[in-house]
Amino acid sequence: MSKAKRRAGRKRNVPVTMPATDWDHGAEGQANRIGLVVEKRGDVDPDTGEVVNPNGITGARRVDMLEIYARRGWISTRGYNAGEMIRAAWLGTEKGRGNDWTRERVDSSPKPDASIAIQIDRMSALIRVSRLVPAEDERIVDCVCCQGNAIGQLREYRGSQHERGKSHLRDALERLADRIEKTTAGYRIA
Repeated sequence: MSKAKRRAGRKRNVPVTMPATDWDHGAEGQANRIGLVVEKRGDVDPDTGEVVNPNGITGARRVDMLEIYARRGWISTRGYNAGEMIRAAWLGTEKGRGNDWTRERVDSSPKPDASIAIQIDRMSALIRVSRLVPAEDERIVDCVCCQGNAIGQLREYRGSQHERGKSHLRDALERLADRIEKTTAGYRIA
């Protein structure tokens, strides 16, 4: 197609290839940057506990609100661990059954109900942990721990009520941690 026949505003499709480097932080779009934190990559010095990064290499990692609240000191380590437990159980229901790609694959599996049994086990683990959350704490625990959203996503904790939401989350995760400790007398919940 000659330049004279090409319509105005239409451009040629030119593939853009960029080399992947140690500083590649993923897609640059605004929607893809939500929840990403750029941090140093390297080895942790055992004496100081700081990341040793002589080359200045950085990387991006997605951080959810539960981890942010723990870093800010809004929730305790016990509360964070309790939130992580319920999140792990919730995320377990979202993933599928893994495959061993080293074996030959055929179109049918010898046990087609195996994936259903795995999903039932994962749902049972989520139900066991979810039963430990008191009714008045369900919404905030689901919002922050399972969905990964901020406290302000709940209408009752927006604006001037944010401090009340922070204290509710802290107390809710402490109550959940207490119930987990009482329940897990020698066995694992999730």
